[in-house]
Amino acid sequence: MLRLMIVDDEEMAIRRLKRLLSEIGGIGSIETFLDPQEGYEYAQEHDVDVAFLDISMPDINGMRLSALLSEMRRNIDIVLVTGSDEYAVRAYAINVLDYIVKPVTSERLAVTMEKIHRVRRQDDPVPSLDVQLFDGLKIIRRTNEGKKETIRLRTPKTEELFAFLACKRTVAREEVTETLWQNLAPDNALKNLNSTLYAIRKAVGYDRSGGGIITTGNEIRLESDDLRCDLYEFERLIKELRRAPDESAIMLEQAEALYKGPLLKGRSYEWAIEISRSLEQQYIDLLELTAGHHRMHDRPNQTLHYYSEMLKIDAMREDIHYKMMRLYAELGRKHEAMRQYHELEQLLQRELGTSPDMRLEDVIS
Repeated sequence: MLRLMIVDDEEMAIRRLKRLLSEIGGIGSIETFLDPQEGYEYAQEHDVDVAFLDISMPDINGMRLSALLSEMRRNIDIVLVTGSDEYAVRAYAINVLDYIVKPVTSERLAVTMEKIHRVRRQDDPVPSLDVQLFDGLKIIRRTNEGKKETIRLRTPKTEELFAFLACKRTVAREEVTETLWQNLAPDNALKNLNSTLYAIRKAVGYDRSGGGIITTGNEIRLESDDLRCDLYEFERLIKELRRAPDESAIMLEQAEALYKGPLLKGRSYEWAIEISRSLEQQYIDLLELTAGHHRMHDRPNQTLHYYSEMLKIDAMREDIHYKMMRLYAELGRKHEAMRQYHELEQLLQRELGTSPDMRLEDVIS
């Protein structure tokens, strides 16, 4: 799903372009900015695949902004949009992807989007590693022939270091040694770190490719260009959904599908506990958001499904039990509402020695 950005100092032009783009498939999000400086600052903090830039803007015009964005993000595609074709030659000279003259039409925009998809298919390298952190740890490498092979790291400590780098992405050496080798003297811990890094590089092929794990000064960084990670995609989708929670049911479903289980399930890494809890809470929030989306659009079965998924993770959510009972009652499924109440009643009695705050009659009346 493409992440787009529109920068234009004319609000009507932004509205028209956003509407036309929204009618085209394959787009995940569209951010809009009247101020080019705000657009530039947004791109500094967020991934953007394609930027549609008006040329004639105050302070920072589209030509200058395109250069700034290209310097900052090498994978961004630039489309210049303007009321005149006088800049066309200069636009292509600075290597923009396309140039559209206003007023933008759906037919002309379709040509641009086809060019974007074609270029990105050609230029985007296929990540050589698939890293799955939810519901365990799995590393899968793609060979040059397109085959997939599971990588098995040689020791538990090698697995833990890879998982630590995958979760942290960039980390100081001292933090790694103090976390994973806290019982060793600093020199011995550093030797263990270096030998374990070497083992990871050799196992995943980074010793041959020269990429992957980068060490600069006191920092160690796991390069994300060469891998696809479920955690990174989940975090990106959560960020997009927080900005526009009602705009994309597709993103809700994608994020929900990525969370196959707790982070690094089956690994007892103390450093991962807080991260795992945070992600679990974000997932529960996502399920509640998705349930609310389906409830608002009168999809009771989907709503009940997501409520049930929430209770599988946090069975003590009385409020969700009550919401399910009310929805069952609305659907005329009184027997299931009663069953849900008795499940809650037994759960509270067993775990807390208490009873539900509300009676069944009060919930479904």
